[in-house]
Amino acid sequence: MAKKKTCGIVMPISECDGLGASHWGDVRKIVEGVASEAGFETRLVSDTFESNLIHKEILQNIYNDDLIICDVSGRNPNVFFELGIRMATQKPTVIIKDEVTSYPFDTGPNRYIQYPRDMRHPVIEKFKKDLSASIEKTSKQSKENSFIGQLGPFHIPDVESASVPAAELILERLEKIERQMVNTSIRPRNALASLYQSGSKVETIQPNEHTTLVILNGVSERKAEIAEELANDLLASSRKEVLINRIHVGSGEYHIEISGKGMGQPNIATEIRMYLDAMLN
Repeated sequence: MAKKKTCGIVMPISECDGLGASHWGDVRKIVEGVASEAGFETRLVSDTFESNLIHKEILQNIYNDDLIICDVSGRNPNVFFELGIRMATQKPTVIIKDEVTSYPFDTGPNRYIQYPRDMRHPVIEKFKKDLSASIEKTSKQSKENSFIGQLGPFHIPDVESASVPAAELILERLEKIERQMVNTSIRPRNALASLYQSGSKVETIQPNEHTTLVILNGVSERKAEIAEELANDLLASSRKEVLINRIHVGSGEYHIEISGKGMGQPNIATEIRMYLDAMLN
């Protein structure tokens, strides 16, 4: 009997966006049921780990699983980090979200399978059918038809054939990024751990289509300076004329005004918020 293919699940598992662990447990059961009917053995990629710290085994699961289903509902930083690693491999990935969560990045609505946050019937039944169809289609997808592949061509190193295991190679590259950050005097308390911590103090609003206002609450002046430096670094390669201005509003509150052509677009504001949130918290 042939061994079942593995479907890894990446999603929030504890309180996120005002929803408790029981809600995410219900979503997980639905996703697992659909994937199981499609012939996959399912599990969370982080099934055996309780902390938010990075583990080689988690990275190995993300890389090796035949299929990944990722729920970006609530825009959890951990989920996005793991999704980014998976998407870089160009391996089959299905992205889902609830209808309350705005589209986190601009890949077009057809790339997300949407479900009702309140789990109402019969909308959830339509979601199951859509998810089943997406699993069948995506599991047969070539690398050229992946999200990264459609933006390419890119050369993605085949870490499976490398002498260093995939997880160790990814960790090595993350540590290199951390060292580079330290060398440029941007010193979060731990760059790797910061990517895995929530509790956002960063919000963004768009006063107009050419302005994004980053609102920092409960931060020190030094942290506000770091946020300004990070925003500069993030937008340095945009090839657009961008002005960034830091304003001290009051006790522990700073605003960073980012203005330039198109800088108030929702997808740009979301990218800025998520980046600063991950790096500062």
